[in-house]
Amino acid sequence: METHKGHRKRTKQKYLSSNGADFCDHEILELLLFYSIPRKNTNEIAHRLEERFGSITRMAEASVDELKLVEGIGNNSAILLKIILSLAKRYAKEIKPESKRIANIEDAVTHANSNTLGATRELVYATFMDNSLNVLDTNLIAVGAIDEVAPLIRSIIELCVLKRATAVLLTHNHPNGCVEASCADVDFTTLLERELGIIGVNLVEHIIVDGVSYNPILKGIRRINDIYDHIDLNEFYV
Repeated sequence: METHKGHRKRTKQKYLSSNGADFCDHEILELLLFYSIPRKNTNEIAHRLEERFGSITRMAEASVDELKLVEGIGNNSAILLKIILSLAKRYAKEIKPESKRIANIEDAVTHANSNTLGATRELVYATFMDNSLNVLDTNLIAVGAIDEVAPLIRSIIELCVLKRATAVLLTHNHPNGCVEASCADVDFTTLLERELGIIGVNLVEHIIVDGVSYNPILKGIRRINDIYDHIDLNEFYV
């Protein structure tokens, strides 16, 4: 039972008065869990969620089964959390401005995380840009680890031609929370950069993200002071 009578009503009123602007993460979670847990102290459960996952991003990447490992989280609550986080991801995509420029590594990482928020599998995205790094389009090009290299590179090249892109940003997530690049990741990146160069397209970077950390693969395998056509890599990594 709730510790204090009327607590849920007061919490809802508090939320409505500020639209949640003054709520911290665990308070938002507590309120959300009102709708799947009718007669328990959801504040304690919200704190357990926060302690286990550390951030909303980590929670978004967790599976239903992983969420249910938290004491007090049953099937309904886990599914509710996943639905809300999926809606949040779609909302974030819809409010992105029509014209967006990825000017630096921070922009690239934010863009990558927005695409893979809540994913429990590896998702590989290619973002196609013009010479000024204005985004033309972003496409999901693979689900799972990068293994079919030749078809993937061919697909990216075809999309570059179709979209008249002159620069590409490749990103993928590691849901396990480790952003270390595998030998396959490095080999694929090196080959993709070479093949794109043949058709006059710059591979700006290939970034692995996990919602918190990131790893720019190309930065580690090429000279940072390389100057691409229209792209100053020194400025990109600032």
